[in-house]
Amino acid sequence: MNRTLFSILNGCSILILAALCGCTSGKVNKDVRTANNSFKYLDTIDTSEPLRIPAELTHPNFSREFDIPAKPIKDSRAAILGKYVDIRPPQKLIPLDPNVVTFNDGDLSQVWFYPDEYGNTMTPNELFNVLVRFLNMNNIDIENIDPVSNFVQTDWYEGTEFATPYNTYDMAENALIYRQKYLFRMIRNSRNIPGVAVQITDNIIERPDGEELSTGLNRFEPARFSALMANRLMQSYHQQQLNIHANKDRDLEITIGRDNNELPCWMVNAPFDETYAVLTELMVDYDIKIKEYSSTAGEIKIDYSELDPEDWEAHDTEPWAIDSGKYTFKIGVYDEKSTITLYDKNNQPVNAGAVARMYSGFSISLNNQFIKHRKTSNHK
Repeated sequence: MNRTLFSILNGCSILILAALCGCTSGKVNKDVRTANNSFKYLDTIDTSEPLRIPAELTHPNFSREFDIPAKPIKDSRAAILGKYVDIRPPQKLIPLDPNVVTFNDGDLSQVWFYPDEYGNTMTPNELFNVLVRFLNMNNIDIENIDPVSNFVQTDWYEGTEFATPYNTYDMAENALIYRQKYLFRMIRNSRNIPGVAVQITDNIIERPDGEELSTGLNRFEPARFSALMANRLMQSYHQQQLNIHANKDRDLEITIGRDNNELPCWMVNAPFDETYAVLTELMVDYDIKIKEYSSTAGEIKIDYSELDPEDWEAHDTEPWAIDSGKYTFKIGVYDEKSTITLYDKNNQPVNAGAVARMYSGFSISLNNQFIKHRKTSNHK
């Protein structure tokens, strides 16, 4: 009974989030963000009529001692008047799971992850992977990523005024394009509870024809966009948790980290020999051509061609988000885990952004291959 009620409440929470975030359209609804001027107060003008004083009263003395000198306003956000006032209430932070707690701190939106209903406490690696998977699923490219310093800086992301991806429908509606960058920083509070602080760091507003608007965001909107993006993160976390519990007995721990050379890599909680064998089998099953391989050196050189959509679907995974070309997988060992580091055709390690983008699809493929490999091994 409790499970059924929990599922119903979760479903209602998603519907509420969609309604409040306005995530179905990027069209700007002017009715909810500007004053309606129903009693014409915005049209009030100075009549400049002279002051009329009855004959029996003394004329008042006027002084300019306290006049405020006129100065040009360089920042339009410092002088929001009349119809330019954004009357929308602050964007609410809407957690979908009982273990998630939120907090607004100026332009920052903080999301805290307490132990879940099963008593599981999220590790830093798990939180980092939740964030990376969220960015990959929403096609938000990463400019800089550092698991050690605990932050992820996104590249430019084209969205709507609701922080949803800008699409052809938004363009047809002539909606404004918000080109933005976000900073996600992993944090901990005094009780050692892990969390994420979300903050918008850059913003450019453009019309669909490419014309850039000079006005920028008003002083309330940075906090609003940070909250909108935090809500999307919480929605992604909610869905990921449902998937994790559905496949709890099947999933292998695969995370992003650094290898012995401090290069970005995937870390697999499995022995070196098994990881090498599974990765080789994965290339064969996906019809990815192996050019050279060496179990002693832990290297697999491939000639990769992007799979067709139906092939990814047949393998029950997502695209790996890398270009076709020649690559080398180098398997190593670090901290009792296997590491997989990817090198390009020039034998240079790919950057952290590429590793992060590839993580979502590649980790699913690798996990599925481990399951297949272990089933086969157990039957021998």
